[in-house]
Amino acid sequence: MKSDINIKEEIKEQLDKKPLLIDGAMGTMLQTFGLKQGECSEEWNISHPRVVRNIHQEYIKAGADIILTNTFGANRIKLSNFGKENDTLKINELAVNIAKEAINKETSLKKRIFIAGSIGPTGKILEPYGDLKVSEVYKNYKEQIVILEKTGVDLIILETFYDLEEIKAALKATKENTNLMVVASMTFDKNLKTIYGVDPEKAVIVLEGERADGVGANCGTGPEVLYKVLKIMKEVSQTYLMVEPNAGIPEFVAGKVIYPASPEVMANYAEKFIRSGINLIGGCCGTTPLHIKAMSAKIKNENYSW
Repeated sequence: MKSDINIKEEIKEQLDKKPLLIDGAMGTMLQTFGLKQGECSEEWNISHPRVVRNIHQEYIKAGADIILTNTFGANRIKLSNFGKENDTLKINELAVNIAKEAINKETSLKKRIFIAGSIGPTGKILEPYGDLKVSEVYKNYKEQIVILEKTGVDLIILETFYDLEEIKAALKATKENTNLMVVASMTFDKNLKTIYGVDPEKAVIVLEGERADGVGANCGTGPEVLYKVLKIMKEVSQTYLMVEPNAGIPEFVAGKVIYPASPEVMANYAEKFIRSGINLIGGCCGTTPLHIKAMSAKIKNENYSW
């Protein structure tokens, strides 16, 4: 088995040659299989492992180079909302093993598929505005990240963070307790700021100062807004850049949440992101294997390399 350091160098070597495609939404896909609103999607690693595996396989078949584990909300603090905190170890271990199984099932693969441990925010407000201490946040993320590393992820992607202090704690926990590559991504609104008022330039400067191997933006809005965000990031960044837009800004139609951006629209933006020098491109909420397939075709047809 390769060491984390070797895996990190392998990923960076690939990123230095060409952009890599990340998969799309897990939650959106789970909903198509019956996940109910307000239900713990990460618990499906225990109750519906085959469904989670099949979703990974669909993304691999669509052309993804990196698949994200079903662990976005699998930290102890977030799981406590569902009374699942005692399943933290089991949920995270299963998530990685399900992803490994999905890769092994695709026997015709002629390329390396990397597994990224997906880590999201706690959903709580940190001190001094809330009750959650930074030290508790650090401990919370350390637990999850160590489990993910031991079980065999290739890198960590911190995504959909609004609070700079929280993502800094998660980033510090990753850097101090693993040798894994870590990408730190925040969520920006139409005003090109997080809901905590963090702008793209500050996010890049602070996160790269905290030794993030890559920085980026995801969720919140569609590709049009994140294209503007990444242009700002590109001007100040000294490392790899990642983008995972939603499939457009969600709309409520007949009582359902609809994401309006078609696979073609997402594919066209994938091309724009690559031409802007973005290294890691994927999709967030509303993005399906059809979107990733169209994005993959655009990347392959153009044969992009740096």
